Amino acid sequence: MRGDCAYCPLPLSIDAYWNCLTDCHHCYLRRLNQIWGMDLRPADPEDVKRRLFNGMRNKEPKSSLAWALYHKKTIRLGNKTDPYQDAEHKFHISRKIQQALIRLKWTYVIQTRFLSNLELDEPLVWGANLHHLIQVMPVISPGAEKDWEILERQRTTPIPQRLKIICRWIRHGIDIGVNGEPFIPGYHTPKDFQDMIRRLKSVGVKSYNTYNLHFNDYVAKRLHGIGLDIERIWHYNQDAQWKVILKELLDTAKKEDMRLGCPDFVNTGWKWKEQANTCCGLNVPNPSRFNTHYWKKRIQNGGKPDRILERTWEGIGDKSVGEKILHEKPCAFYTMGDVE
Repeated sequence: MRGDCAYCPLPLSIDAYWNCLTDCHHCYLRRLNQIWGMDLRPADPEDVKRRLFNGMRNKEPKSSLAWALYHKKTIRLGNKTDPYQDAEHKFHISRKIQQALIRLKWTYVIQTRFLSNLELDEPLVWGANLHHLIQVMPVISPGAEKDWEILERQRTTPIPQRLKIICRWIRHGIDIGVNGEPFIPGYHTPKDFQDMIRRLKSVGVKSYNTYNLHFNDYVAKRLHGIGLDIERIWHYNQDAQWKVILKELLDTAKKEDMRLGCPDFVNTGWKWKEQANTCCGLNVPNPSRFNTHYWKKRIQNGGKPDRILERTWEGIGDKSVGEKILHEKPCAFYTMGDVE
């Protein structure tokens, strides 16, 4: 369960592997390997199944995680690590987790750069889709082949192959929304973004997602090591510069008639409205509603803070955090009041 679930309609996730051996150069989460270690540590599918089963039967949930399981919130398979990285060929953990989710009739989203590996589990994808349980969220950042070569180190499914698989699955009725994170300001350009949207439209994709770079010291060192201008990236990644770029991306998506998801509710501005029930750009069956994504929509429609809290509280998250975001302006994080 994400600790910052007040900002995410999909805070409930399962990682099939503790580590991601793909080791993309721009991945800020690999910094955690300094704490976790480099072991792959596959999950135990039977333990996952047992926790899901017990969670949905728990009549007295006490934690945010327990409440999310009790409400059978839509799960994202693949949050900190890619569920279909090449280790899946050996361990089949994600396959077994999918089988458990299907048996429990639990809705889920698969987020992956390895569509060619997920393709091997097509019978599961078809079966889950038959019962309206699955949505697929391929990850394709705006730099496309350039990103595949430089950032993903040619270790993932090549971009043309991803697009080919996406096209075929859409024709077979699979619900697909592409995750475009990250847009790296100072490296990617608005033209990269527009070109990517047009390529996605050509294969039938109607939903994309964008967010700027999580730029920690680990990422800075990695990007500097492969010759990128990290001072330029740092400069354009700051709110003042990023806001101008983001507005152009939002306008481009609107012009191209692409539904765009964006977690950056502050820099999108007060007037911009999300078209989906998640900031990933997907409409999932059972999202979490106690978060800024939903609060912003309700305030845009004239809702009052106390009423919004009452209507969105599901036991998931910290209620006092929600009250502060809607009523106050703590310096620790952006609030709804910052959206002007």
